[in-house]
Amino acid sequence: MSDAFLAALALKWRELRDAPATAPGAGVFRPAREAADMRRLCREAINSGIPPEAAARVWRSMCGDAAAARGLKAVYVAGGDMTLTLEAGRSYFGFGPDLVPLVEVREALDRALHQPGVLACVPWPEQAGAGQWWPVLNESRFQDLTIGCGWPSLPGKGGDVPRIAVVGRIPIEPSGEDDMLATVHDDQWTAANRLGDIGLKAEVVARARSQALMRISGYVAPDDPRIEMARKAGLDGLRIIGVRPRP
Repeated sequence: MSDAFLAALALKWRELRDAPATAPGAGVFRPAREAADMRRLCREAINSGIPPEAAARVWRSMCGDAAAARGLKAVYVAGGDMTLTLEAGRSYFGFGPDLVPLVEVREALDRALHQPGVLACVPWPEQAGAGQWWPVLNESRFQDLTIGCGWPSLPGKGGDVPRIAVVGRIPIEPSGEDDMLATVHDDQWTAANRLGDIGLKAEVVARARSQALMRISGYVAPDDPRIEMARKAGLDGLRIIGVRPRP
């Protein structure tokens, strides 16, 4: 291992560890910034003849160690096939933070809500067979939680559905290339068309009774005026619940 490589690694480590927070609560875990940097590093890796998956793994491991140094105390993993969920969680966070398996998704979310420096790692809500846990985020007690990112198991393709969702008190921020997740009451199955009418490209990706989980293409802030416009147009309960920085 060359001195130049170690020097570059040390510099990037200090940048990750000491970067100031851009929003309240963003100091420990900054998925948008990390995703934007990872895209750039993967492009440079391809140009250098390095497999982008290898660069992504090194980068994610560094980010996990930096998050632990900044105060990430634990990541509670629950739901789905625990072996696969833990594998995907470890792929995202590396070996810096403690990954603690739990049986119930609700328990993992409860800890992420009430314990400082804690996140939940649960199946991505679009995953078949993962269980319909996402309506929990509409309960009043859990509305401070958001989905901050999704992550596949590597190697994978950019269009693959993520395996896990990282959930916590995570500010929703743009990474430059994003999809949003929103929930809405959609008894008439018209939500996607209504959002299209106001310029938001969206599709329903899951349903739980009258609730629809929607994926919106492109970054949309929770207070975007188009969200309120859609509510007034009849999309009752429309709410942004998360963001997925694209790979």
